[in-house]
Amino acid sequence: MKVSMALEVLVLFPVLVWPCAENIEVVINCSIDWVMVFVSAHSKNRTCPYIFADELVLGQGCPATQIHTNQYDFVYPVHDCGIRTKVISKDTLCFETELYFMPRRTRCDPQTILLQCSASRKSPWFTPESTDEDPKVGSNFFMVDFEAMPKELGLLNVHQSASSNRS
Repeated sequence: MKVSMALEVLVLFPVLVWPCAENIEVVINCSIDWVMVFVSAHSKNRTCPYIFADELVLGQGCPATQIHTNQYDFVYPVHDCGIRTKVISKDTLCFETELYFMPRRTRCDPQTILLQCSASRKSPWFTPESTDEDPKVGSNFFMVDFEAMPKELGLLNVHQSASSNRS
């Protein structure tokens, strides 16, 4: 009985010492140019249920760029706010920064949340659609004399003018 009571105290002790630890919900996304951090304004902690925008700082003193009712957005270029860049491979970059929580209330302890995000240099937006090395499409007998005849163009013009007269 004494052993189980001691274990309960040891398990409960860290919870009481760190009342705000790991209660902030953070989502990080990145590209090769931008780091985007989204922080929920609601904490899972009962003593600090709401997080104010001025209690959060990204990296070296960067405030939230957008403040919503339930979320704070931090959207910055990868060269701002002391964001560090590591080259993982020739196609992958890793971005590292911190989110600092400095609460107004003395019941909550300040926190530093380490953030990491990786981005690929091989983006479908930057990949060319075709190159000179791509195989060429051979000539097709359906495409040989594909040309609009004046007669066909005239019919189209008559139809267009007829439809425009009716309007």
